[in-house]
Amino acid sequence: MRQDASIQEWGRLYEAATKLKEKKPWEKFWDMDLIGIQEGDKEDTIFISILGRGGSCYGIAAYEGYEGFNDYLLLATANTFNLSPEYAMFSQNNLTCYWGNREELTTKQREIIKELGYKYRGKNQWLYFTSYAAGYFPCNLDKEEVLRLTEYYTRLLEALEWYEEKEMEVDFQNANMFLYRLDQKTGQWEGVKEPLPFTSYQYKKLAISNEDLKEELENVSESQAVLEVNMDYLGAAVTDKEYDRPGNPWICLVGDADSGLILNMEMTGPGEDGGMKLAQMVASFILTNGAPKEIRISNVLVGTVLEEICQLCGTQLVLQDSLKSIDDFMAARFGAF
Repeated sequence: MRQDASIQEWGRLYEAATKLKEKKPWEKFWDMDLIGIQEGDKEDTIFISILGRGGSCYGIAAYEGYEGFNDYLLLATANTFNLSPEYAMFSQNNLTCYWGNREELTTKQREIIKELGYKYRGKNQWLYFTSYAAGYFPCNLDKEEVLRLTEYYTRLLEALEWYEEKEMEVDFQNANMFLYRLDQKTGQWEGVKEPLPFTSYQYKKLAISNEDLKEELENVSESQAVLEVNMDYLGAAVTDKEYDRPGNPWICLVGDADSGLILNMEMTGPGEDGGMKLAQMVASFILTNGAPKEIRISNVLVGTVLEEICQLCGTQLVLQDSLKSIDDFMAARFGAF
């Protein structure tokens, strides 16, 4: 159950972030110069990206654990997968603060600032916090997130001071990071240079465990159909009592490339996986109509969802820049693309 932070807890977070701003870390670090904070296992390292060296948007993003770091890599390399910036951003799981403009803040965020007594003036001066979670629309932090981010920022301030005092030099361009870690033997924190745990996005391929379904797909008849298949976020907040936070559902689409008609469209519910939904839709089509000659996709991540299905039924999976039936439908229905 979502619980709001107290004004005292918000106050400690605002104080920690304000101290970080005074250090102006964006004058030393680019957004891909990662700072790690490790208190326990390596897999639980917090990865910090400093935003703003280009001068357009100041902020600090915290990615929790190796899964969070994988999200960061997706965002950093989105163009190589033919993903829109919105798709990559909505796939993130992170906690971020921004120094932006007043109109960027929600009413709740402005109320917190007013109650804390902070007064901001000018462009890129208003401090606010955003929680990103895949499948949900970005929203204000809850109590647990406020507490965690306060701890991360406290350690980050220590890390920046260590970095300056030791005059450290890290070869960030060759897949290294600055790691501020707790030495389990001495109980003391220290800063070291450390290679990144991995350097390319780790795909999450869909594996079919149902042996009966595998056999059905292997023995299905052939058809001359050519499908266009995609999934994307709605890109709008959906409020529902089943959600602890505003939802941002997946829209899963199967279209006919020849006629341009949409054959099936489904939207995910709270907690549903878009990839699983899309795979079920494609498998259902195949079992009813036969294996398509081709399935066309426009991003690599959809391919990882459909790869095994296509291998089992002998369908060619084709990656191309755009999908006319789906792009036209989305433009007409949602004003996208």
